[in-house]
Amino acid sequence: TIAQTLDSILCQKGDFELEVVVGEDCSTDNTLAICQEYAERYPKQVVLLENTHNLGIMANFARVMKACTGEYVGICAGDDYWCDEQKLQKQLDYFIVHPECGVCTTGGYRYLVRRDEMVEGLAPWNPIEDGDVRRFYFSPDYKGGVYAMPLTMLFRRELLQYIDFDTFIERGFPVEDYPMQAIMAMHTKWGHIDDLTVVYRVYSESATFISYDHPKYMQYHRGLMEIRKYLEELYPGQTGYSQEWADEYLFYREYLLCLHQGDYRKAKQLINDCTLDTPKVNKARKMTANRLVFMLFRWYKIKSI
Repeated sequence: TIAQTLDSILCQKGDFELEVVVGEDCSTDNTLAICQEYAERYPKQVVLLENTHNLGIMANFARVMKACTGEYVGICAGDDYWCDEQKLQKQLDYFIVHPECGVCTTGGYRYLVRRDEMVEGLAPWNPIEDGDVRRFYFSPDYKGGVYAMPLTMLFRRELLQYIDFDTFIERGFPVEDYPMQAIMAMHTKWGHIDDLTVVYRVYSESATFISYDHPKYMQYHRGLMEIRKYLEELYPGQTGYSQEWADEYLFYREYLLCLHQGDYRKAKQLINDCTLDTPKVNKARKMTANRLVFMLFRWYKIKSI
């Protein structure tokens, strides 16, 4: 799929010069050979960053971002691709009309690999009209995930001056897109184009960290709280973060996991160990008064998904 990804970027048409920075992180298949071939065929456009050892997703992403030299930066993972040859030009045109915006997203498709089905719709699901994406990331009701899938974005490279990727790596953040987008939201407005310009491959509907079935579900959410704590350090008093909020968030994530698994005993123990007196905790206490109430609540949550 890396060839399809590169082709979809290199075929972009418009009034701009294209630089394609590829971070090859010691793939075990023939990805490196394909990338080398493209670097030889397109020496003026393709910049190939090779590795002698695997860096990991975060470090590899960071070095790619640092290597970009253009005025604007777009992102596309090796599994995904762009499906509109005018994607970049449309976004560049948007920036001309809306100079107050530093990020522009588009619509897109999800390709469900197992079903071999193309489905319309991709984050941002509900683009914020006034472009203030802080409301998404710093809402008390934030549930994880990102405002926009990275491959839909084009942003001004100057925004990278606010992103400390080394800290992301040192603190072991589970993802780079959440803190990166949240920080950008603090410094610029976001725009959106409805055109469907990208395709995001979904290999398994249950494989994402935000799925209850993922083995690293709680590790992911603890990582989100570490990110939220970091953002509060950067922007004191502006993120809605407090230790009680974080404790309630993690309690309720774990409670919902117990609910999903139908594990009444574990849910009861979780509540007995909790000293918080907050609306969500009190709701969980009521819904776990006995096994019957718990299972009825579980049935209701499953039906409401």
